Amino acid sequence: MILIGGLLIDQILLWRFLGWISDLGALALSLGACGGLIRVAAHLPMSGRGPGLRVLGGGFAVALAVFMLGGEGRFFYATADWQVRGAVLRDLTLYPWPYLYADGDARLLLRAPIGIYLAPALVGKLAGLRAAEIALLLQNSAMLAILFGLGATLFGSARARWRAVVVFLAFSGMDAVGQLLAAQPLTMNAERWVMPVFSAHITQAFWVPQHALAGWSAAILFLLWREGKLPPELWLSAVPLLALWSPLAAMGAMPFAALTIWEAARRREVTRHAIGWPALASLIAAPGLAYLATGSAEVGSRPLAVPFNHYVLFELLEVGPYLLALAFAGWRGRFGGRLLVTFTAILLAMPFVQIGQLGDFAMRASIPALAVLAIGVADLLDRPVADRLWPRLAMGALAIGAITPAFEIWRALVLPRAPAILCSYLGVVPGGYNTYVAAVERVPVFLAPNRATSIRPRDPATCWDGPWPGPILFADGGNG
Repeated sequence: MILIGGLLIDQILLWRFLGWISDLGALALSLGACGGLIRVAAHLPMSGRGPGLRVLGGGFAVALAVFMLGGEGRFFYATADWQVRGAVLRDLTLYPWPYLYADGDARLLLRAPIGIYLAPALVGKLAGLRAAEIALLLQNSAMLAILFGLGATLFGSARARWRAVVVFLAFSGMDAVGQLLAAQPLTMNAERWVMPVFSAHITQAFWVPQHALAGWSAAILFLLWREGKLPPELWLSAVPLLALWSPLAAMGAMPFAALTIWEAARRREVTRHAIGWPALASLIAAPGLAYLATGSAEVGSRPLAVPFNHYVLFELLEVGPYLLALAFAGWRGRFGGRLLVTFTAILLAMPFVQIGQLGDFAMRASIPALAVLAIGVADLLDRPVADRLWPRLAMGALAIGAITPAFEIWRALVLPRAPAILCSYLGVVPGGYNTYVAAVERVPVFLAPNRATSIRPRDPATCWDGPWPGPILFADGGNG
């Protein structure tokens, strides 16, 4: 319920960002939402015990280490994506809500998945930009700790839980093999040996924590429902709320939501609550969904042509061994049957869809399915299997795949720590990406910010106060 409550508060903070409500109104609605959730939780049919304080504490320590190594809080190196991400957090912290960027004659609305930034920016408005950066680190660590805690309830012993954490953090495709086949140096970003891309979990945490946390939340809540530990209305209510963190991860959660509805209908378990609460959550999330859709026609979506030989090699190296191991060793197990068919179909279809730049859809919308697959592998390694060939196949793929997250961690340790951001978003990205800003003329009237302040940034020539080398992403030496 804490997770759902946080997602609801993000929706309310978006209304405040758009100027629909006052500070007092946002506070009153947030308190009301939390109180309502407490009352709802008292009447929901929960099953099993939740995670204990020791499990949550251990999960928080691991999560904090992960996000610190990923550059949050600026204690270690941060990837080039944080040049944009830090500028967005800076602007949300320093500029009065609501605001529009004045760029020449254009007036631009920040239109992006800003759920991850809103609460930390509020902290920053009270205590400064550095406090906002620390608040972002703590918020994301707490959220991942909750997910670790909830995921721990899927395993029966402490040893199995820690093994699952290790498997989850090490999980990746066998990118090192792909690099060798593509004659690429291992000093490159390991996942760019071919397009499309399925990202390792550590890569997701370091580069795109908002997408990662949204996709992992969807996967954990779905599995808790499937294990009978969570009513369907709670898990289904989360799906539309997650879009403010990552619309692509929310899209990737939709097949699992469809499987939930189909299985609930087949068992005749559809109740008025299972329909009513997700409908209410969708209504609450509707302004956020409309906000994210503003100007989306410029982003575009289209089929992606992938050469057949590239596609086959990609699937074999990224997910093939894991899917084979689960299919042959666990078809009738927890992660077999319809569930296995569902996430297999998702992972086989993802490479053929493009939304936005390059392979963003496959990278982000695959996150829930990859998380379910990783937990399935951890489950496979935790139980006796008649033919040990298949767990060994999964372990071998996992060992090779772990080279990718190891490389991400190595880079975080050897490159200089992330410097402070000195520029606005438009200073870092002149003109803005169409995935981040939309001309105010394209904003629907009902969504347009009330009494927005026009901000014309005066940015310095250098946008950060120290060196910020970019990782090598492509074989020609280009950086992201």
